[in-house]
Amino acid sequence: MFNYEEATAFLGEWGPFQRLIFFLLSASIIPNGYTGLSAVFLAATPEHWCRIPANVNLSSAWLNASIPLVKRGGRQVRSQCNRYNLEALLNFSAGNLEPGRDVNLSQVGQEKCLDGWEFSREYYDNTIVTEWKLVCDNDWKAPLTVSLLFVGVLLGSFISGQLSDRFGRKNVLFITMGIQTAFSFIQIFSTSWEMFSVLFLIVGMGQISNYVAAFVLGM
Repeated sequence: MFNYEEATAFLGEWGPFQRLIFFLLSASIIPNGYTGLSAVFLAATPEHWCRIPANVNLSSAWLNASIPLVKRGGRQVRSQCNRYNLEALLNFSAGNLEPGRDVNLSQVGQEKCLDGWEFSREYYDNTIVTEWKLVCDNDWKAPLTVSLLFVGVLLGSFISGQLSDRFGRKNVLFITMGIQTAFSFIQIFSTSWEMFSVLFLIVGMGQISNYVAAFVLGM
């Protein structure tokens, strides 16, 4: 039986070369953390409410009252998916009536956001939610996007080991780092939610594959 120290003597001591390799392998997986955390911000849902078209001839009082108030989180906020019927509001406005004093808004019918949404810019200038209007009937798409990233991680976990055994861990490390980098960059130019989600899945596969390869090489 070989003595462990003798069998591994060719590797040398824990010197500058080993430290450099260990540092570079560790640095190569730093972007993985950014990729995982970026989903929190990329798929964030800002406060939103129904858009009122600019050509609708309503007074400022009626515009302010055009969105119903709902209780959320212990406070009164504007509804995210409904507005008062604009045709009814225009009729009341034409009669010089005032909301609240002359008209009980609870008796005015409501309708969906037929003209889209306005999004708060307080915290986010742009997310995939504001880009492709992933709210109300489509609000399930934002959490699914994040889930698809981790579906990619799951799939990558299954195949990365087999690929590393067949083609070598160094090859898999650099190829999957390239895949993660390239597809993360292409995501910037996504033209639809479907395209963004598929790319996110591929990014997840590259992320876990280069992590596993780097971990084994480091060991």
